[in-house]
Amino acid sequence: MTLQAPFLGQGIVGEVASTGNHQWLFSDTLFQNQFLSGFKTIAIIPLGSSGLVQLGSTQKILESTEILEQTTRALQETC
Repeated sequence: MTLQAPFLGQGIVGEVASTGNHQWLFSDTLFQNQFLSGFKTIAIIPLGSSGLVQLGSTQKILESTEILEQTTRALQETC
């Protein structure tokens, strides 16, 4: 796996980091390898000053405010 470190504001991960808005993806050329390996959903969720988290699922999961809030709350409690 190749590590990619985008500049703040560049790429989807950089955009999430700079804007604080999540991204919910079902396909994207930047994440082509992940989708080709079987992922159906990738969510990139900002955690404020703690950074962000990128989650993937082999099932298609529709965007959900409840999932976003639960994930953010759980991860911010551990940071």
